[in-house]
This record gives sequence, C-alpha cells and structure tokens, in this order.
Amino acid sequence: MRSLFATILAISASTSALPAIANPITNPISSQISKSSIPAENQSSSSNQFRQRSLNFAKQIPADAIGIVLVDLDANSWQISGMPQSISPVSAFDKLLTFLGQSLPISIAKDIQPWLGKEVAIAFFSNTDNKFEFTFTALSTVADDKKFEIFLKKLKSLDLPKPTETLYQNVKILEWQLEEDSVGDKKPVISHTLNSRNSLQSLLRLKQDIPPNTNDQEEESDESEPIVPSFPNFSIKRFAIAKLPSGIAVITTDRQMIQKMIDTSAEIPEQRLASLADNQLFLRSLNNPLWNRSLIAGYGDFKELGKISELLAADLPETSEIPGFSRQEYLDGLNYTLAQYSSFDLFTWVTPQGIRSQSNSYFSEVRSPSPKDTATRDRLLSYLPSNVYGAITSRNLNRQWQWFVEESKQQSTYKILVEGVRMLAPLIVGSGLDLDIEKDIISWIDGEYAVVVFPSDHSPFQETGVDLTIGALIRTSKPDVANATLGKLTQQISKLSRDFIQVKKRQIGTTVLTSFEFPDTRVSGKTQSIFAYGWRDRQTLMLTLGANTASAFVPIPKPALAESEMFRDAITDMPQPNFGYFYLNVNAIAKQVAKFYISFSETFASLDEPNQVSKPEIPEVIQKTIDRLGGAVFVYSETSDRFQSDFFLGLKP
Repeated sequence: MRSLFATILAISASTSALPAIANPITNPISSQISKSSIPAENQSSSSNQFRQRSLNFAKQIPADAIGIVLVDLDANSWQISGMPQSISPVSAFDKLLTFLGQSLPISIAKDIQPWLGKEVAIAFFSNTDNKFEFTFTALSTVADDKKFEIFLKKLKSLDLPKPTETLYQNVKILEWQLEEDSVGDKKPVISHTLNSRNSLQSLLRLKQDIPPNTNDQEEESDESEPIVPSFPNFSIKRFAIAKLPSGIAVITTDRQMIQKMIDTSAEIPEQRLASLADNQLFLRSLNNPLWNRSLIAGYGDFKELGKISELLAADLPETSEIPGFSRQEYLDGLNYTLAQYSSFDLFTWVTPQGIRSQSNSYFSEVRSPSPKDTATRDRLLSYLPSNVYGAITSRNLNRQWQWFVEESKQQSTYKILVEGVRMLAPLIVGSGLDLDIEKDIISWIDGEYAVVVFPSDHSPFQETGVDLTIGALIRTSKPDVANATLGKLTQQISKLSRDFIQVKKRQIGTTVLTSFEFPDTRVSGKTQSIFAYGWRDRQTLMLTLGANTASAFVPIPKPALAESEMFRDAITDMPQPNFGYFYLNVNAIAKQVAKFYISFSETFASLDEPNQVSKPEIPEVIQKTIDRLGGAVFVYSETSDRFQSDFFLGLKP
C-alpha cells in the first residue's frame, strides 16, 4: 500500500494535471517569469510588509528547497469579520494539540510563542546523502533574545541525550541525536520495537528510571524481526537549533542545513550559496499580488519534488497485478506528471465574507489556449434546489473521459480507474447485458451535468430517520442514444428482479418518470419508489433516488441554487470560465453532524444512566461557530500557463 505522504503528493500532482487538455507548445516560461518578477522593493511600503518579510526568509533558505510555507503570526492579520477578537494562530495550534491529547515536554504557548516574531517559515528539502530521507526546517525571527535563551536552557534541561555543540562561521549550533543512524541499506525498514520509540515523548519516557518488565522484554524479542512498513519511517532521528546572524532562529532535522543557511549569507561572493531569493520561479510566486494579502503563503518546486520520488515509492512492491501499483510503474507515472509542471504556489487570505484560498500549478511550457467554448454554461444551476447539502457541476464528461484514457497510456496509475470503470457494467447489472459503458453511457454525457445531495421529506430513507436523497441532471445532444441505453438497463433490471422490483410510470408535474419500486412494508399492496428517471425537457435527463423527490427539480425550483445568497457569495470571485463547482452547504452539514452527536450521546447516556433527566447539548462555543458557517466551494480552471484551484468558505458576521 502506498505511503500516506506519497498518496497526498501523487493526488496533488495528478489532480493538477487532470483537466490539462490543451496541446502544449515549446515556448519557454522565461517570458512569464520576467513579467511577474518585479522586485518586491518597488511596491509601496504599506502593502509590502508580508512580501518583504518573506523575501528576508528566502534569502536564508538554499535555492534547492522542495517547498516553503510562510504563516503570518500577527494576531491583527487574523481579524475575521464578526469575531469579537483576533485569532492567535499559535495559541489555536497549542489548544488543538491539547484537545488531541498531545502533551509535549515543551509548551508552545509558554516556551515558544513569547520569543516568536511576526511570521514562521517551514521549508522542506531532499537529502542528498540519503534518498530515503527529507529534511524538515522551521524558521522564525526572534522577537525577544532573553526569552529565546530561556527556551534553549529549558530544552537542554529535558531528559534527552546531551546535545553536541558545533561552531560554524562563529554561529553556535546545538544538535540532539535521538536515534542512531542506520548503516548499510538505508531503505526505511523498521521493527515494531523501533516504531514504538519514534516520538520525542516516547524517548523521554524511556529515559525515566522504570524497572524493566521481563514479560515485555520477551514480547519485544519475539517482534525484533524487521518488517516492511506500510509507509516510510518519518520519525525524527535528530534535530538541531541555532540563531543565525540575521536574527532568525532555525530548528531542523539536519545540522548541515543550518550550515548551508549560514553560507547563503557569506561575505565573499564566491563562497556564497545561492538562496531561494535568487530563484526566478519563487519570485514569480512572491510577486503575485495575493502574497501580500495572505495569512498563509507557500511555494514549491516540482523538479525538487521529483528528487524524493524514491522515498515516495519505497514501500511499493516490485511487481503488482494492479495497474500502476508496481514500484517502477508508479515512479514512471509520477515522474511523467511532475515533468509537466515547473512550480506551484498557495495563498490563503481573509475577506469580509469569509476565507479564500488559491493554488496554482505552473506548466513547464506555455500551452496553446483551449478552443473557445461558446456553449451556455451553468444552465443547470437554475434547475437545482437551493436547500442542498452539496452539489457537483461540470460539463462534457465524454471529453473528460477521453482525456483520462489518453493519459492512462503514459500515466499507469490512471489505468486502474479506466479499467475499473469499464468493469462496472457487468458488476452492477450482470454479465448477460450487452452494454459498453463508454459507448452506451459516457459517450452521450456531452453537455452540462450536475449531481446534488439534498434533504427531502420524500427521501426513500425517511423510515430510518434520514432525510437525505440524491438527484442528477444531465444535458445531452444525443437523447436517442441515452433512451436506448436506459431501455436496455430497465429491461435487464426487470428481468433479474421481477419478484422484488416493479417498474412503473409516475408523473411529477408534466414530467413522466420511469420508477423502480419495491413493496411498501407499511401499507399492504402499495409500492415505494427507490429510483426514477425521466426527461425534464428534450435534452435534460433527470435521475433521482425516489420518484417523489423529483418534485425538487420540476417545475423550476423557487428559489433555485443559482439564486441562493449563500451559493452566490461562494462563487462571486471565482474564475470564469472554469471546469465546474464542487459546492458544500457547510452550515447544514455541521448541523446534521451536531444532531447526530446529540442522538449518539443520548443513546449512550441512557445506557449508562437510564433515569437521567438532562440531555446532552452542543457546547455554546461550538454552536456559535456552526451558526457562523456558510457555504464552501472548490473551483478548478486553466489558462495557458497554469492550472488553478480556488476555494472559499463563507463566514457569517
């Protein structure tokens, strides 16, 4: 099974490549970079603070960084509309760790926050000496030297191995060795015993004077044989800390990284190491106007990311019956995907309406523009109900599928998706049906399509207390082909389940539905619809769970999703054109989760105390947070130089 880290990066890379249908051309990207690489110092001082502070960090970071994330720690920057006070991100993180039960020997709020500056940077590097490791580094300006020294003193007082002190270019570096470095084969193979000692907290417990347990030793000896883990070992074997001459504190998992950072500021130019501030790709992101607006800003290099491909595939088998899951296939596919992009960035900022985020994956070469699509867009939004839990809208599934098929020839990981879809028909309706899922279904989904999850009093799951149901609308230019396929499916299902499922005709408004129904156990002789389909108009097919739920779509819902204030707030600033919307009514979903929590708590409370009078309640602070939540939307779009992802979460005053 793939490692978690590998999966996250692979999904990010492959998702970024997904809609990139335009044909690439060989124009270099230098022209784009020169246009966007306006020196940050030329901006006005009032709007230049976060960018300039970020640039100061970049001057200390070696140019070969895989990526960097900068977080603005100024509480005033985190002032969200309607909140009585600013949010401290450091305090929030400390409370999160406490809530999760992670008690650390060092208090973030008491020992670290007092000396932190206005921002913190987190950088990642590949390890040139060991392809199965990467280096994690955190940096922050020191706001209070005395409190930083107090922090170092407390760190030394912990029950850890004695730190090694090194002097490099007159900079003192303290390094703690938590684990012995492995020798020989550096593939991340660990044992159960070692795996239980990977955390700093575990190491502190082991150093306490606790008498050994003979039984535990016997159990450990039985488990001493190394096993291949399901994901690489990302335990911290060592860490080092120092304060650079620039006043920036650094903590890293590799002492040599601190030395390289010192070398980026060498006085003799010939000895000076290139920094991230010299990287034109980074400057393109830094000079994006969104950088200054951001609370969190990030940059990454796909070429450097490719250097840790061995780490990402370390746990994969050499051969696999599943397409794309062998080690070499996975590496080839990952490298193919990474080669299509040069760099990526991320911006997250606060608006009066909520929280916005945008990420860009820049193509290695500028691509020719996609042919202009003059077809009407977002028509289906006016046919969807406004009261929904979530909705996905897009267009031309047939073209999207053809892209997947072509990419699967180069990207072996996609083969499992392509072949899996092709196997769906016989699995669902039986092998006796002559149905080609690509020719008979996907081919006619060539217009807009929408899938929506919404509450309904007519939900077929109403008996179980669930009001949730699902509906879909599909625009097609080939209604005859669609009808032929639907006829095949209806006939096959009737033949296989004639003793249980009945096919009936229902009418909602002027729309005639074909309904699949089973006997209603509540009323003798009656049936209940579980699934239905019909034509809303000549080119719009409607599919619903339950015939009666179709009333949410016909006639035109009032108000429709397109008229919903929450939805309109969510999509207002989204790029146009785009590949569609993935919309969530976070407020409604959170209320349902809270409702489930209350029901769940009441059930267990009644088991423990049958005569209990008081009922469980949602804490007031959580209830207020739920009340403030609005809608969230994800949007993907593409231009000639980048693939762009946008996100919005609405927050009510």
